Amino acid sequence: MTAIQLRAELTREVDQFADDENILAQILEFVKSLTTKKPDPTAMTKEQFFAKLDHSRRQAQRGEVYTKREDETFDQFFTRLQNEVQS
Repeated sequence: MTAIQLRAELTREVDQFADDENILAQILEFVKSLTTKKPDPTAMTKEQFFAKLDHSRRQAQRGEVYTKREDETFDQFFTRLQNEVQS
């Protein structure tokens, strides 16, 4: 469908509820929720990023690291890590 066709279809669907303020308000709220930019949970400042790097370096210097064994797949490695962290 083209943008014009989609717009026409959307208008036809919304027009069915033209006299119902409650439903129109719900439709408007839904459309706004689709178009509102949501914050990125992984976003961090430059300072936070470098602090994380420093923390990781200190952990590595203390030997607090995990190493993938030569005979294991990455899936097995991640499963082992998950089990070790949980226990």
